[in-house]
Amino acid sequence: MPLPTPHVPERTCVACRRKRPQGELLRLTPQGQGWVVQQRNRTGRGLYVCADSPACWQEKPLRRAFRAQAGVVSALLQTHATP
Repeated sequence: MPLPTPHVPERTCVACRRKRPQGELLRLTPQGQGWVVQQRNRTGRGLYVCADSPACWQEKPLRRAFRAQAGVVSALLQTHATP
């Protein structure tokens, strides 16, 4: 009998609306008056953005989810991506 494949949770990118495995996305959670990229301790509400797609980090695709804070979130993602 073959072994069952493990369950891989999928999430949707708020910018491009593609479903991907959770590990391929960055999770943004609200903190105070802004947003923060969260690596671990994934509790509570959060939004996901593609980790390997700079097109998803631009302000315009983020407006649907973040509204007026889209520019701030875009800058946060740009700085998070640079080593």
